[in-house]
Amino acid sequence: MDTINHMKHFMEPKSVALIGVSRQTGEYAFNILKNLLDYSYQGRIYPINPNASEIFGVKTYHAIAEVTENIDLAVISLPRSLVPSLVKKCAQKGIQSITIVTQGLGDASDEKGKQLQKQIDEIVKKNKIRILGPNTFGTANAFTNFSSSFVKLRMERLPIGVICQTGIFLINSPHMKLIGKGIDLGNACDIDFADSLEYFEQDEQTKVIALHIEGMRDGRRFLKAAKRFTLKKPLIAMKTGKGDYAARAAQSHTGSLIGSDEVWNSAFKQSGVIRVGDTEELGDAVKAFCTLPPVKGRKVGIVSFTGGFGIVAMDACQKFNLKLPEPSRSTINQLGKISPSWLRIGNPADIWPGMMIGRTYMNGLTSSLEAFLADDKIDAVLFIGGALSRRFSANLCHLCEELAKAHPYKPFVCYLYGAYYQEAKDRLEESSKTMVFPSVERAIRTLSHLADYSEFRSSF
Repeated sequence: MDTINHMKHFMEPKSVALIGVSRQTGEYAFNILKNLLDYSYQGRIYPINPNASEIFGVKTYHAIAEVTENIDLAVISLPRSLVPSLVKKCAQKGIQSITIVTQGLGDASDEKGKQLQKQIDEIVKKNKIRILGPNTFGTANAFTNFSSSFVKLRMERLPIGVICQTGIFLINSPHMKLIGKGIDLGNACDIDFADSLEYFEQDEQTKVIALHIEGMRDGRRFLKAAKRFTLKKPLIAMKTGKGDYAARAAQSHTGSLIGSDEVWNSAFKQSGVIRVGDTEELGDAVKAFCTLPPVKGRKVGIVSFTGGFGIVAMDACQKFNLKLPEPSRSTINQLGKISPSWLRIGNPADIWPGMMIGRTYMNGLTSSLEAFLADDKIDAVLFIGGALSRRFSANLCHLCEELAKAHPYKPFVCYLYGAYYQEAKDRLEESSKTMVFPSVERAIRTLSHLADYSEFRSSF
């Protein structure tokens, strides 16, 4: 069986055996079977528990050998001393894909755990089976209502995939919305980043991948897979374990090789991987690649209610290597019609003085943004505005919605401030192809990631 078909068993199983499923119920039972039933998973489920004949109304088997049907995936969640023998029994049964939830194997600090892991590795080699984990939350797939995680996940059919080395990234976070598909590699004794990328590369339901990397055993294979992947889809990586203390903790957590941060930076750049520094930046980048159109270049136009924030944006552009081109003559002429004679017109464009003339707020704003969005010398537009009252905020949102719709091929993002910021943000991000950021720097940083990826793609 090739890698993609093996990965489909982990991500899209039509049948799953749950070895060590509990009879406990309730919020803290962490019961995989109950989770699958709650997700309305449509595949066949075979709970294995020698002390029960049925659990939650599902027939239960005393041993895996009792199941007569074919099984795509087995999930093992039992004490570590039992795991090697259970892996062997699954192999004898003909199960070729196994998720091991159990901890204390390759990640253990004692010799017993390492010996148990060695036994598992030998069984894998002899039987040509594939293992996900150990020490894993498993996989999640909103498109098939499936997850092998013992934690109840909130999944949504989004074009976002996650490959991580800790299950916390499969759980909804304040910086990254719900995932569509996810793989927690855990200790990655077998299934690794390269295998997972091979699956997502051909997966039409996934547009962008977020990576959480602590370390890996075969970096060369990963980079080869990553370069092939990034020619088709964006790949965004958060590499942790940079400092000495964190690196030692990461090595203990997953048993992986860490490598120097400088080497990772160079490798990511060569393979087109977008590197981010924290979960906040990861969430911004993932959302941008799902929401905004590709950017053609590094030239940003800034339209601002305030000259002060325009200067903040200029500093951010310099920091993230974006350019501030002089607007075209037609754009300057258009802004000149709505600006006082004493105001220098350029980029950033400070439009508040013009909006105050005759108090024609929306007319001046509309003309300014239309001019920048239509300007061929500008690749992306950042609007800095105030959600200053409920009525003004509603009008602002309507205008931004219409502009994003009218200019679908140019990234248009906003930094909004004021008492009604959150209302405006929620409305805009729900109804239009734009993004609203809580800071100017985050907006510019995200546009730089779009530009970096476009530059990489255009170099091939």
